[in-house]
Amino acid sequence: MPDTNPHPLVVLLSDHHDQLYRYIFSLVGQAHDARDVLQETSFALYERFDSFDESRPFLPWAYKFAYIHVLSWRRRKSKEMPTISADVVELLAKERDEKQAELNERLSALEDCLTRLPEEDRRLIGNRYLQGTSPDAMAETLNTSRRTLYRDLKRIRHQLMNCIHHKVGMDGAT
Repeated sequence: MPDTNPHPLVVLLSDHHDQLYRYIFSLVGQAHDARDVLQETSFALYERFDSFDESRPFLPWAYKFAYIHVLSWRRRKSKEMPTISADVVELLAKERDEKQAELNERLSALEDCLTRLPEEDRRLIGNRYLQGTSPDAMAETLNTSRRTLYRDLKRIRHQLMNCIHHKVGMDGAT
């Protein structure tokens, strides 16, 4: 009978997929590019998994691979678009590492705050920011003006921001 247990890397990537994606996205800025870099990173992690020390946390190890692939992606993209220097990317990566606990706390608060929104507001936020639907397409689908849509999105973002600040405290303390 074949082994039905998934490869340990598959388990680790499944457990940490969202954090790894957010890390990459914070350095590349575009969802489709972040997905591409995540795929490259995952393949590199697979190729080098035998060097992973299971007594240590997985995510910092994976972030190192992701960082290398972000730099590689930036070199490829530099021919197509102006990019910021590698020093700035390194600074952004360090700052993100330092803020990881705070980011996780704020993300957890956001998830809770989203569940408190009325269904219609959750649907607007999901369509615009999770699915990436353009404002024009949303306005057409909702049979409303872009101005009204932007006003509604601004109102919802303000509600979410207030809710997050309330949950984590204005200074980041719980």
